[in-house]
Amino acid sequence: MKQAIAIFTIIAALAACSKETAPEASEHLGIIEMFSPGEDAAPAVHDIFERYGIWTRTYFSSIQEITNAILEVDALVRNFGAENLDPSRENEVFLYTSALLSNVSPEFTKKFFPLEIFYVKTYGARFWIYPLKILGRGRIIISWPQSEVPEDEPLVDPANHYYRDSTLAVGVWRLIATSITHRLEEAPAGFVAAGKAHDNGEIYERILDDYYATDDNVKYNADIAEMTANGGYITGNGSRDFRADLDDWIRLLATESYDNIKRDYLDNSKARAAKYQTVVDFAMQNGWDIQAAGNLYRQRHDALAE
Repeated sequence: MKQAIAIFTIIAALAACSKETAPEASEHLGIIEMFSPGEDAAPAVHDIFERYGIWTRTYFSSIQEITNAILEVDALVRNFGAENLDPSRENEVFLYTSALLSNVSPEFTKKFFPLEIFYVKTYGARFWIYPLKILGRGRIIISWPQSEVPEDEPLVDPANHYYRDSTLAVGVWRLIATSITHRLEEAPAGFVAAGKAHDNGEIYERILDDYYATDDNVKYNADIAEMTANGGYITGNGSRDFRADLDDWIRLLATESYDNIKRDYLDNSKARAAKYQTVVDFAMQNGWDIQAAGNLYRQRHDALAE
C-alpha cells in the first residue's frame, strides 16, 4: 500500500508539472550576489570582475567559504585550518591577477574560466601546504606569497611578478586549464583525430611499470618520446583522455613562445603539429589568441630574467 501511495505521489507531481506550459525561473535566488563581489569590495576587485567575470577574493569569514566544493581537501583544511591573506599583500594579488588575465580575452574568461581566484596566506597544515588548489570548476585557491618570497617581505616587482615567476605561472595555468576542459562536453573539433586515440593511460602505465622494474632512464625517456610523438601528446599523462591532453596543451601555449613549441614539439611530430592547430583554432573561435599570449609571456619572462 505504501509503495502504491508513493508511486501515486510521484505521478501526481509529474502531472502537476506538465500543466505548466511555460515554466519560469524563480524571481530571485541570489545567485549573482553569491558569485560576485559586494559593494564594499576594493575598486580593483570590481574592475577585474566587470572586465573578466572573475571574482578576486582575499578574505573569508568562515572556513566553509573555501571548503565547499570537493571533499578531497575538506578534511585537511577543516583539521588544520586556513589563514586569511595579509591585508598588506592585497595589492600584490590584484596586480598578479590583472597581469594574468590581461593575456586572455574577456570573451574566453567569461565562458571557461573559474568564477573565483581566492588568495589565502596558508591553506591546510603548514607542513603540508597546497600552494595551488582547484575546487570544483569554479574556484582556484592560491596561497600567497609563492616560491621563495618571505612571508614578511613584499614582492620586489609585483607588477611583473606574473612574468618573473614562471613556476607559479605554469602552476596556475595548469589549474585554469583543468577548469576550462571540465566545462567542455567534448574535445575541440579535430583534436582527438589529430593523434592516436586516448587509452586511459594504458601504454603510459606499462612504460612506467617497466621503468620501475628496470630503473633504465634511457629506455624510459625513449619510450615516452615515442609514445607522445606518435599520439600527439605533450606528456605521457595526456594519453589518459582528451581533458588531460588538452590541459597540457593549454598550459603550454599560454606560457611558451611559438618558436620554442615548434622546436620542441611540432617539428618532430606530425600528430602534435596537427593537434596544436586545433587548440589554436578553438581558442581563436572563442576570442582568444592563445599563442600570442604565450609569445608575450616568454618575451617578458626572458627579458626580466636578463
